[in-house]
Amino acid sequence: MKALLLIVLVLGITACTTPARIGLPDSDTVDAGHAAALTLADLPPVQERIRPGDTLRIVRDGGETPTISAFTANSIYELTLYTVLNDGSFSYPFIGKVQAGGKTPEQLASDLKERLTPYYREPGVTININQAPGNTVFVGGAVRNPQPYSASVATTLEQAIVSAGGVMPNADSRNVALLRSDADGRYKTYFVDFSQLLQGGDQGRQAVALQRGDVVFVPKSGVGNRIEGVDLYLNQLIPFTKSIGIGANYDLRGSNN
Repeated sequence: MKALLLIVLVLGITACTTPARIGLPDSDTVDAGHAAALTLADLPPVQERIRPGDTLRIVRDGGETPTISAFTANSIYELTLYTVLNDGSFSYPFIGKVQAGGKTPEQLASDLKERLTPYYREPGVTININQAPGNTVFVGGAVRNPQPYSASVATTLEQAIVSAGGVMPNADSRNVALLRSDADGRYKTYFVDFSQLLQGGDQGRQAVALQRGDVVFVPKSGVGNRIEGVDLYLNQLIPFTKSIGIGANYDLRGSNN
């Protein structure tokens, strides 16, 4: 009777508390993602693109800056700084709102030059990203410390996962997903076999370079889900069963007492 009651309680908790899972796509998609990841090292260097929150330093190539008698040197420097708002825009003298999000500094410089032509004989500008608070990569899923990490520290996928404390025992380390957005803001997904990290062979293992805004997601394995589920359900169940006089011992390796 006690065994029957225990089974009923486990099934009830399973039905009510099963958490949502992020599953892998079909096998063809995963295989294509693995193949694409192998080409990452052969791609040209990633172009730095402007993002909301960035501070841009914009200096006109033609000079015509305020005189030192009118402004301090620090004020002149501050007049060259522009913060990109959440909608990807900022306001520039004479021409007003300028859309910068998603563009490279070179593309934005070309746009400004065209729009400043009616106002200056030499409308060219030089643009640099002065500050990039969003210079991070995001590591989540079955890792010990999921959180954003500085892209200047976690420069590769391997470094990012190690910085996050490594993968959990229930992780599917053979199918680590790297999500990278393109110029239109759409994610492309690559899959990397992190389980081969220490099996580089004579030629070594090619590191997977990251860029800011990348998302590294470590999925849980099917076995890991089941182990976590048993542990979750019985940990929730045992305090209740003790209160009604039912005792249960379990071993995640498969033996029950």
